[in-house]
Parts: sequence; structure tokens; C-alpha cells
Amino acid sequence: MTTNISNNDNVEELRKRVQELDEKNRKLKKAIDELSILNELALDIGSSADSEKIMRTIISRSIHSVGAEQGDVTLVDADEVDSAQTLVRSMVSSKGQSAVHLDQNLLGWMQINEKPLVINNPAQDDRFRNVHLEESFNSVLSVPMMVRSELIGILTLYNKKRGEEFTDQDKRLLSIIATQSAQVVENARLQEKEQALEKVKHELELAAKIQKRLLPKETPNIEGYGLCGKNITARSVGGDYYDFFPLEDNKWVICLGDVSGKGMPASLLMSNVQALLHGQIIHYSSPGQLLKNVNRQFFKNTEMEKFITFFLGILDAESNTFYYSSCGHEYPFLLHSDDSYIRLATGGIPLGVMENQEYPEETIEIQPGDKLVIFSDGIKDSTNKNGEMFGEERLEKLLLEQNSNTGEQLMENVFDASIEHNENTQPFDDMTMVVLSRNSKSEFCI
Repeated sequence: MTTNISNNDNVEELRKRVQELDEKNRKLKKAIDELSILNELALDIGSSADSEKIMRTIISRSIHSVGAEQGDVTLVDADEVDSAQTLVRSMVSSKGQSAVHLDQNLLGWMQINEKPLVINNPAQDDRFRNVHLEESFNSVLSVPMMVRSELIGILTLYNKKRGEEFTDQDKRLLSIIATQSAQVVENARLQEKEQALEKVKHELELAAKIQKRLLPKETPNIEGYGLCGKNITARSVGGDYYDFFPLEDNKWVICLGDVSGKGMPASLLMSNVQALLHGQIIHYSSPGQLLKNVNRQFFKNTEMEKFITFFLGILDAESNTFYYSSCGHEYPFLLHSDDSYIRLATGGIPLGVMENQEYPEETIEIQPGDKLVIFSDGIKDSTNKNGEMFGEERLEKLLLEQNSNTGEQLMENVFDASIEHNENTQPFDDMTMVVLSRNSKSEFCI
């Protein structure tokens, strides 16, 4: 009898040990499986620099490992004020059904709490009782992707297969996957951003070179006159443009324009105006008629909120007359040798504001010693650190002080003064100036 009891005890003890070994083997197998999953995932995503491909690999591996129907990665852009509006999603589904996306309320919860979220019964979950979730939501498992304690993304799986619930083991595995892959995703994103910035930089450099080619390549030689121009852009490319080129009978077109806005869009618009101007000048000898037609073409081909202030004149070097019209541009100064001056204000509204516009013109005589100074608003709008603008009054005073200098010296000194006032900070706006000078009587006698 005693022997039978002892044998039973031994059998029970042996059964317990077998169960313990089975449990240990099960856990060991599961750990090996998890390590295998993580190792294969690391190999797959470590060999790619494509963030989209990396995310799709992470999602497909997660779906397979946890046994879900769908999944996605939502990237959070920390540089944006409202990151919820600037998300990049990548979705992989194991079924041919419509895609499920992370609800904005769940997304907000994840961004605030930055910890795993499991919802196995949405209708009964007190955290989201008043939130209307998609009917296709049966269960959700969402985990944060953290890099240096910063949330860079959210990995989410939807609807465990066969109607099952997501388990703590699923949550643990998906958290490990998110932790292991977050840095790889971030590195790929940073590399792509760097490559994109390099591409933009290259394109801007190319655009800047093209834009410089649109400006006059050399100072023209006009008997009895001096003519010079200068442009400094606030960015790599700008929206200011100046030009001078010859017509027949010793006549010269002189113009300066300023596009609303800055950068590449402004530069492209100004290139468009230059093309229109050069294409139409052979048909119109009148500045007013030329600007009327350029305005009509520009209005038809651009967005309503875009416009250009423009000044255009034609110098007749034989008769020393200058006929011009302005499109809402800064009024040029015509400086006389006795330090008096007038402003050239005849014209109409900026190009591109209204389709059918007339541009009145005026003819003036250029006297010996006169200087015509045409400029963009970037000269007088130069602002120091205290918010004080260079201003038109300071510009007027400086022009009169520099009136005895050559046109080129005057122009350079104005630029230097405006830039110095700006205290060597980045110019807020493009700065452009053209100076037409008629030689004085004494110079004619030499």
C-alpha cells in the first residue's frame, strides 16, 4: 500500500516536471520565434534606405507575426505646429478589404500618452465611449515608435484574425518591433530629407545661374550717357528684374520690375514677363501700348493674387528724350545737376491685377548732368534690428548727397548704405537699382 502511494507521488511529480518542461520549451520556442522575427526584420530593413519600403516591411512582418488583418505606420512630424495634419501613412493589408486608418481621437491619445494602446471591444471601452470609431474596427493594437524619448511614429495593427483579441504577448512583441525599427525609420527619413534638400539646393543654384543670365551681361556704351544696374536677391533666386537693350535709331529700352513674393515662384513669374516683353517690343514702340499688351497676357497666364510692379522707359539718345510708363512701381528720381529733382509718376496699376488696363505715358527731356534713378522697394524697405526702415526720406537725402558722383558710384553707395542699415542681416527683400546718367556739358567739351 505504501509502495502504491509512493509510486503515485512519483508519477504526479514526474507529470509536473513534464508540464514545467513543456512550458519552458514553449516559452523558449516563442522566444526563439520572436528573435527570428526580429532578426529577419532587422536584415530586411537594415539593407534599405527607402523609408516607404522600410515601413511596408515593418507592417507586413508585424501583421504576419501577430496575426492581424491590417496595419499601418503613421509618422509624426515634430517640426509642424499641427502634426496631426502632416502625417505620412503607409498601409499593408492581408485582405482585399478597404483600408482602415488610425482614428484622429486614437491618434491624439497616442501622441499624448506615448504608450501602447489595446482595444479589443471598442463599444465597451470607457476611454473612447463617446468616440465614433469606424464600424470595421473590431480590435486595435497601437504602439509608439520612439527615438531618443521623442515620438516619431505610431505602429498600429487592426482586427486580430478569426475574431480573436490582441493579447499582452502581442502588445509586448509589437512594442519590441517598434522599438527596434524606430531608429531605422528615422535614419531613412533624415537621409531622404537631406537628399531632398541637396536636390533643392542644386535646383536653386541652377535657377540662380539662369536668372543671372537674364540680367544684362555688360554695361552698354551709349554716346553721351552712362547706364548701370545692380541686383541683390534676398534668397538664392529673387523676383526683381532689370534690363536694358537697344532698339533701332539709337534708342534703348530701360526697365525694372518687382514681383510680389520671393524665391523660385517669383523668379519664374519674372522670367515670364521678360519673355513677354522681348516678344512684344518689336510690335509696339510706345511704352504704354507695350505694357497694356504685356499686362493682358500676364493676367491670362497667372494666378489672380500674383502681380508685378514695373517701370519701363525708352531713351532716345539722339533727341535726349525719355518716354516712359509705370505699373504701380516706386517713382524713380530724376536728379538735376543743381540738386533739384522730380519724380516720374505717370502710369497705371501693377501688371496682373486687372486684364484690360490703360497705361498713360509721359515724355521728358534728359538734361546734361541729369541722373535717372530707378529702384525697387527692397532698397528703402531695408530694416535694422530695431524694426526701423531705411525709408524714402533717407534714400532721397542720400541721392542728393551722391549726385555729384558718377551713376555707378552713386548706385554702389546707396547699396552700401542700405545694407549697412540692415546691419548685415539677411535682406528681407530683393534690392535692385538702375541709374541712367547724361554726361554734363563740361564732359561733352572734352
